[in-house]
Amino acid sequence: MLEVILTYPTDEGSREIALEDGKVSFGRGSEADYRFDDDGLSRLHATIHREGDNVWILDENSTNGSFVNGEPVSPNGTVLYNGDKIKIGHYTTLSIKISSKQSSQQTNNSDEKAKTVAASGADSQGFPLLIPLALVGFALLVISISAVLIGVKVLGNDEPEIVQETPYEDYPTETPDNRNDNKNSNKTPKPSASTDNSPVTPGNTETIENKTVEVTNSGTTVVLPKGKYQDMSENDKNTYIAVKAEKIARIIGNQKSDPIPPEAVKEIKMYVNGYASRLNKAKKDSCEQSGWISSDFTSVLNRATKTSPLVVRSFLTEGIRAEIGIYVAMIEGEHCPCLTSNTGAKGMFQFLASSWGDYDADKNPNDRCNPEKSAAAGAKYLKSLIARYGTAPDSVPLAIASFNSGQGNLSQNLDKVLAGAAGQNRSFWTLAANKNLMQGGAGKQFSGENIKYVPKFFATAIIGENPQDFGVNLQPLSTYTK
Repeated sequence: MLEVILTYPTDEGSREIALEDGKVSFGRGSEADYRFDDDGLSRLHATIHREGDNVWILDENSTNGSFVNGEPVSPNGTVLYNGDKIKIGHYTTLSIKISSKQSSQQTNNSDEKAKTVAASGADSQGFPLLIPLALVGFALLVISISAVLIGVKVLGNDEPEIVQETPYEDYPTETPDNRNDNKNSNKTPKPSASTDNSPVTPGNTETIENKTVEVTNSGTTVVLPKGKYQDMSENDKNTYIAVKAEKIARIIGNQKSDPIPPEAVKEIKMYVNGYASRLNKAKKDSCEQSGWISSDFTSVLNRATKTSPLVVRSFLTEGIRAEIGIYVAMIEGEHCPCLTSNTGAKGMFQFLASSWGDYDADKNPNDRCNPEKSAAAGAKYLKSLIARYGTAPDSVPLAIASFNSGQGNLSQNLDKVLAGAAGQNRSFWTLAANKNLMQGGAGKQFSGENIKYVPKFFATAIIGENPQDFGVNLQPLSTYTK
């Protein structure tokens, strides 16, 4: 567990705030946990949140804004790191220190040991210190003799002996490249550096020696299976889904991601397979109430290339990753501009007339069928949900789930599960694994519908961001900006 300390200056010197799980607020008014005499502060100016080892700041719609290292805080929050400087108001500054309690204790213990050794050396007139010095001298002598012998061997040969070792790493799944290898049949060569010497960083997809390489959040390099997803073996599909799902989680989680549980990967794969099977259907591009869901999925992806630019523009305006909006719209209405459900919800984001006015300035419910206005309203609503549930890696999927279930239902289910499953992560995957703890209508709604929502989001995002891996000649939907 990390130790998080906020430091701020006062007339009497600096003071510290130890930040535990939860949030603390800052401002000028009585609603703030910490109040400062700074006329540039709003009554409730900013909040700093912590979930485990994840820490972030939200600006609470202040007049003068909040800044981290001179940069404005993102509308959906900014992740904080050790050494960051926060400025709020005209002159109020906060410094953040994030460190490991264990590391600090080990450092202190090491210092004590060093003092003990020094003291013992002085008490015994320095003789214990002579022993390691003698050993160092002997080691240097051995190294010098070895160097001379190696030089004689090399100079005595007409040609230098070159030993080339091909590095291998264990790789648990069978790939087309190693399936027929007699030697090293269960290993895959480590990819060499790319020809332009650019680093392969977490989240990147590189093509190295005609192989697709992904680097996971932990820094592990994974060589993905070749060929179309539909033609892969089941083991290869499992590897592909696990790696791509983690990448989507990083994209929506401020480039960080906690591991996705194997059970969740299995659920995501089930929906990927379902959507992939619709790619082979006869062309039927229909947004009718009774027929839209039977559209072939190639037509759905092509439809999304026309509406995604509107979503990208609206979500970036609100400071939110565009991929969140693109794939919420995909599972809400498959990018049909005026889909009307049996409940009366309309448009790409399926707004009810009663809630439309909260997110559209004109408050005209007929505008729900306007793709541009629908995208703008969807961005505003999801921004409010992300602000409620946080920007930590596991928090954004909760916001996505609450788009489907409503904030009240999700919060009620979350409280019950975390109370009954103490110590587990505050995440959608924890909800899914403990759905038996939920009660009443909110629990029934989760088990019957909401439990499918986030896996469907990941499934459509995997296909939509990698259409060519599924045999569809399109670019990733998030790249369509005009």
